[in-house]
Amino acid sequence: MVVCSPEHRLAGWRVRDASALASERWVTFPPQRRRRESFSSALEQRLAAARVDPADIVRIDSLTAQKRFVEAGFGIALLIESSVQEELRLGTLRVIDVPALRGGVPVRLVRRQNGDLSGAVQTLVAAIRAGAGKRTAPPRAPRSRGRR
Repeated sequence: MVVCSPEHRLAGWRVRDASALASERWVTFPPQRRRRESFSSALEQRLAAARVDPADIVRIDSLTAQKRFVEAGFGIALLIESSVQEELRLGTLRVIDVPALRGGVPVRLVRRQNGDLSGAVQTLVAAIRAGAGKRTAPPRAPRSRGRR
């Protein structure tokens, strides 16, 4: 989800045309060598798919530092919902609902086919299977701006 400071001009709004965010400073992780995929490349791929040519990308290698940077109003970020739940609850970050930038991060469970599973692991496997195919909806923006 795209997050911003509570004072940002688009805080809590739905932005229909992602190109409205082209002039924003984006915050992400630096690219990682030897990794086929990184969160940094995910941001750039999403922005490219939405035809957004970002004006500025700031690379910060700490999630906590990224969130504080955004909270202070120095940029916006595309972050995983679970990583900002506390800040959203406290109101130190707000969501900009951008349908074109929504997405998910695949999660995989790897285990031995015939290995013994503890009760905790069995519960985890059951939860993953129950949730497979289900997608959680992003928080709804309370208001919408026409062409944005």
